[in-house]
Amino acid sequence: MTKGRHDHKSLTKNLIDHFSSLGLEIQYADYDNYQKPFVINRHAPDVIAFDRVKHLGYIGKAKMCTEIEEPRTKEQFNDFARRLMRSGISEKTRLPFYIAIPRECNSKTAQVLKEINLNSRDNIHVLDF
Repeated sequence: MTKGRHDHKSLTKNLIDHFSSLGLEIQYADYDNYQKPFVINRHAPDVIAFDRVKHLGYIGKAKMCTEIEEPRTKEQFNDFARRLMRSGISEKTRLPFYIAIPRECNSKTAQVLKEINLNSRDNIHVLDF
């Protein structure tokens, strides 16, 4: 794949690889042989991973540049960024939320996160590829 040429599927694969590199177990992914993620609040993420040591879920969402400013995307970012663990040793901890984007929409993503007041959240991680 050439640099800067991404589609939703390749960004989702990048999320899976990133979560795996962190030692997380990929539980659901909107990708090939994985079971599709379930809806959280109003939307389904692209990847749901789990840290067995910390008993903490991780949420991943892939976004293309054209989707970043859509109302639906802002709604998803809000829903996923505010999600808390419901049980276990990490109960009431905000779930780490990873957003995979093509590198060229970095500033647009930062702008949208600021616009919806999520730019100072420490559980949000933007990964650009």
